[in-house]
Amino acid sequence: MKLRKSERETLRLLADTFAPRTGNPQEPLGASASDLGVDRLIAQAIEEFQPRDVQKQFRSLLRAVNNPLLNLLLSGRALRFRKLPPEEREAYLREWARSRFGVKRRGFHAIKRITCFLYYSALPDGRKNPNWSGIGYDAPNDAARAEWRTPPEFRIVPLVVDRETTFETDVAVVGSGAGGAVIAATVAGAGHRVLVIEAGSLQTADTFTEREFHGTDTMLERHGLMTTRDFAFGVLHGTDTMLERHGLMTTRDFAFGVLHGRTAGGGTTVNWMTCLRPPPFALQEWEERFGIPGLTKATFQGFVDEVWARLGVNTEEAVLMPVSHVLARGCDALGYRFGVDYHITPKNARGCANRCDYCNFGCIYSSKQSTLVTYLPDAQRHGARFLFDTEVQRIEVRDGRATAVEAIHRSAGRTIPITVRAKIIVVAAGAIHTPAILLRSGIREPNVGHGMRFDPTTAVGAVYDEPIRLWAGVPQTLHVDRWLNLDGQHHGFWLETVPAHPGLTALGLPWRGGREHKEAMRRYRHTAANIVLVRDRSAGRVTIDRQGNPVIDYRMVPEDREAMVQGIIESARIHVAAGARTVWSLHTEPCEIPLRDGRILASELDAFASRVRAFGVKPNAIALFTAHAMGSVPMGASNQLPTKPTGELRSTSNVFIGDGSVLPTPPGANPMITIMAMARRTASFVLWSLRAQS
Repeated sequence: MKLRKSERETLRLLADTFAPRTGNPQEPLGASASDLGVDRLIAQAIEEFQPRDVQKQFRSLLRAVNNPLLNLLLSGRALRFRKLPPEEREAYLREWARSRFGVKRRGFHAIKRITCFLYYSALPDGRKNPNWSGIGYDAPNDAARAEWRTPPEFRIVPLVVDRETTFETDVAVVGSGAGGAVIAATVAGAGHRVLVIEAGSLQTADTFTEREFHGTDTMLERHGLMTTRDFAFGVLHGTDTMLERHGLMTTRDFAFGVLHGRTAGGGTTVNWMTCLRPPPFALQEWEERFGIPGLTKATFQGFVDEVWARLGVNTEEAVLMPVSHVLARGCDALGYRFGVDYHITPKNARGCANRCDYCNFGCIYSSKQSTLVTYLPDAQRHGARFLFDTEVQRIEVRDGRATAVEAIHRSAGRTIPITVRAKIIVVAAGAIHTPAILLRSGIREPNVGHGMRFDPTTAVGAVYDEPIRLWAGVPQTLHVDRWLNLDGQHHGFWLETVPAHPGLTALGLPWRGGREHKEAMRRYRHTAANIVLVRDRSAGRVTIDRQGNPVIDYRMVPEDREAMVQGIIESARIHVAAGARTVWSLHTEPCEIPLRDGRILASELDAFASRVRAFGVKPNAIALFTAHAMGSVPMGASNQLPTKPTGELRSTSNVFIGDGSVLPTPPGANPMITIMAMARRTASFVLWSLRAQS
């Protein structure tokens, strides 16, 4: 799809309204979005990187804002956006942001998120964003980075494919992240032939650029633009036919930004190294309620210990940075107990030496113990082979048994068909793509794609007198879990510090106007943020569109929304106790304690809490994220669940699920260690199945 000239002009005006020219375009923060080419990057992202349905929705949005009749129905004024003067365009977007009509809030967020992200992360000269000096962000040092290369023991040598090819192997592992890498290394170590198939590219210390734009563009799913299906909220009386004709009328839901790794090593390459053991209550629930045996016994704990040791998890590397110090200071002021209510967060790191400013775009020091430097090299030493830039399309099934996978390898602008014949297929492509692969293969029952869990996440920001530099140092070194059992059934929320770089910060920061948003970003160096993660009761679903792309639907139930509201309030309380000068939530409507000198008063905090409760958590009215997609092909003894307790699919033999898709409920902790331990358990059943076939 190519945007028309008129659509590109509308896009330019929208982008320039979110980030207007406010001074000399040559000075930091003075340029408009289009001065930096942001509108062209947005157009490219939509035209080249998005599924057809998303492209159509985006085009419908660009047309809708210039449709007088539609604007009359939605806003009471027959107007065209591109005919408005700048101040009225800004008012127009503010009205859309706060509208009772979800279709308008949807349109606001669709443009605001990508514009603000790119304005602070794009690299017009290929090296440095001109706004960084204006917000106090330290650019990566290319000369220092060039000194680091991938050590020989971690070099992965992929297969070279230049023509249509068929491979034979014992086990085909689809995905190289937390689950797939563990299974590949375990099975290869037992002497079996293993072929790992990864849709993402092989990036290492040799190619990491340490830049947010490049890392997001090349190592995250859908170039960092993946969201849940962004539904409108409510029924627009008398306008249904008009909206449907313009591609804007859908059912209601919440819109989440979905951060999902798509690179060698998957999420382990780009995550924040947070290592938390699966809580006993979750293992007991999975064992007793879902019939997954042995999870509370020594054997499974041995798998957890094995993963813990291989990743070198420790707390010595968890150096507390200013963003963690203010969280600890607030907790101490409120009487919370260290080691009981809040904790140092263990890290899978060796020799980081607190050089981690850009590690979520890949660790150039090979110190982050991702699967890139642990399980994947382990697998290679035992003879495993690797295909990168190779996306599995479907699994070939005959008489209820899987026999091969069909994939597309992309190289130098070419797409090359690949077939991999295997005795066993392990699908570990992540909780979004694993069910999509199964659905494209005709494997639908029972309930494939149902049960998606998210750990729904938002953030609470604050500004402090001292510099925070929340992107700097070891990420996420403190967490608070005192509210994880609000209902007596271990549903609640926990708090963590967040290492946000400029694009992510700007994307989440509330927008009330172009100048105001820029002024808020000028305080970026002094900004701290905590994220609120909810152990969700809600369950979403993964389906596929007509082209076979995954589509995510997820709706928060009232209990989870209430937990998030309480989490926002408690996070704000900690900020205030730590001495913050202003505090805000990520609501679209103004929801903040205004910037002030001196300590924030208790009455101001009470007023903020009342406002948060009044706004609640409503669709497209607060920024929501997830980096913990789980549970879309859940495991259990029930015939209504798609995966057996062994990890093998219930309806199709020789297919094992090896990632977070199998978790029947969220563990209530960042899930990497849990996923890896469950994968190690599943690897034992894969080995048993191989022995049975020999």
